[in-house]
Amino acid sequence: MSITPNKQLSKEGSIVMVGCLDTKGEDFGYLYACLVRQGASVITINTGVMGSTDLFPVHFEAEKVALRGGVSLTSLREINDRGRAIEVMGNGAAGIITDLFFQNKVKAIIGMGGGGGTFIALKAMQTLPFGIPKLCISTLATKDLSAYIGSKDITLMPSIVDIAGLNSISKVIMRQGAAAIVGMMQASVSNNERQGRTIAISVFGNTSLCADKCSELLKYKEYEVLAFHSVGVGGKTMEGLTLDGYFDAILDITTTELADELCGGICSAGPDRMTAASKMGLPQVIVPGCLDMVNFGPLDTVPEKYKDRQLFSWAPDVTLMRTNEEENRILGKTMAEKLNKSMAPVTVLLPMGGLSKIGGIGEVFHNPKIDRALFQSLNKYLNENIKIIEVDSNINTEDFAEQAVKCLLEIIKN
Repeated sequence: MSITPNKQLSKEGSIVMVGCLDTKGEDFGYLYACLVRQGASVITINTGVMGSTDLFPVHFEAEKVALRGGVSLTSLREINDRGRAIEVMGNGAAGIITDLFFQNKVKAIIGMGGGGGTFIALKAMQTLPFGIPKLCISTLATKDLSAYIGSKDITLMPSIVDIAGLNSISKVIMRQGAAAIVGMMQASVSNNERQGRTIAISVFGNTSLCADKCSELLKYKEYEVLAFHSVGVGGKTMEGLTLDGYFDAILDITTTELADELCGGICSAGPDRMTAASKMGLPQVIVPGCLDMVNFGPLDTVPEKYKDRQLFSWAPDVTLMRTNEEENRILGKTMAEKLNKSMAPVTVLLPMGGLSKIGGIGEVFHNPKIDRALFQSLNKYLNENIKIIEVDSNINTEDFAEQAVKCLLEIIKN
């Protein structure tokens, strides 16, 4: 196959091609040729521990990748542990790609592989922010790889056949993959698409009226509002994009994922939820929305230790458990410890009329005594410089939404 470029894209930056060039050299040689024919400038990284290839230039050989991962290639071969090799080479590739990104050399990334190659490629892609095209041609593309993709905008492309030598099917896939990543790079995010007025807001079914009203009011003020459903992946995505520098302020109405993290619910966003804005120095308005509940699946999936708790069927596949006083004391302290690390303005709004729609007066989860345990814990552990405002409304009301937006606009202005 000729590798004469049909156009020049080098001024747009390089596509990083990452993969095991020892056992998959022929396959990657064809993919490299496809990328060059598309006019791409290509940086290659070899994550294969058993050798390399001379079919095309290799810019980062396995020895450099292994050392960047903390182990010499010789040691890695002597250990002879496939799982350890995948971990080291994944970390090493991620480190090299991070360096290249900060040198403004990365405009896109493409990887290819079976089980090990896929995990290495996805690990490497995790380091790049939103908007940098990421494509992985994989034998595992039709499986659930959500744990390895997380909140990143990674595109999976089924390899159809095993990546084990060229054939009439794999060539089509690679040609299409090369064309796809080049097209994605040309349509990548440009800096002028954001004007410094972007707000992230968290939402749930039990806070939707509040979040919708907040969005309406902010859009009227000409802010762009991006909503994230607090079901685990939503919170992770919001945190990830915050670290990528995508937002200018955070309106965290629905922090229920903290309760799921504490109690083992199905909507946990992990231990790093509600930390990114503090790290990035962004102004935040925080509400303990839906901390009166933990999310589980159908009733028969609720853990045995919670069977005697107050449960409510929100939908056939969703069972909500009312949090108790002790859990709310812990949640208050946890929130405070996270927010106390912020160097930017933070305001915490307390909805005295209930933390959710079903936590309002007359509703099934209404329990002011338990809510007070949360409020008292927040007051006890939050730093003095963090403003706490009590709002005499249920969270899921327009009154509360108006107060939340007012507070957010004030801290942005200041």
